Amino acid sequence: MFGIEKKVTRTAKRAGLYTGGLLLCSVGVAFMTAAAWIALATALDAQIAAIVIGCTYLGVGLVIFGVAASSPSQEQPKAPHVEQPTAPGDAPPIVQAFMYGLQAGAEANQTRH
Repeated sequence: MFGIEKKVTRTAKRAGLYTGGLLLCSVGVAFMTAAAWIALATALDAQIAAIVIGCTYLGVGLVIFGVAASSPSQEQPKAPHVEQPTAPGDAPPIVQAFMYGLQAGAEANQTRH
């Protein structure tokens, strides 16, 4: 039971750190947006500043959606079950031994992956 409590504590700590980091990043993005607005509005026009900042956020958001959509899932696909050929009962013993070894090697390979 102590293992579960440690896992819960570790997960809660990570969640708290991620939440704090996200909050600080959000505040930083807000200040950077205000600074970009001031710089662009001073150099150009307020309307151009709004277009540039809006397109920047839209572009970054679309890139993040693309990365999220193309990321492989955490689940590993299961190996397809392949029927191993078996030697007929009337085959020579050497063929039966070879087929037994081949099947054992295939099963060992599947358990490693």
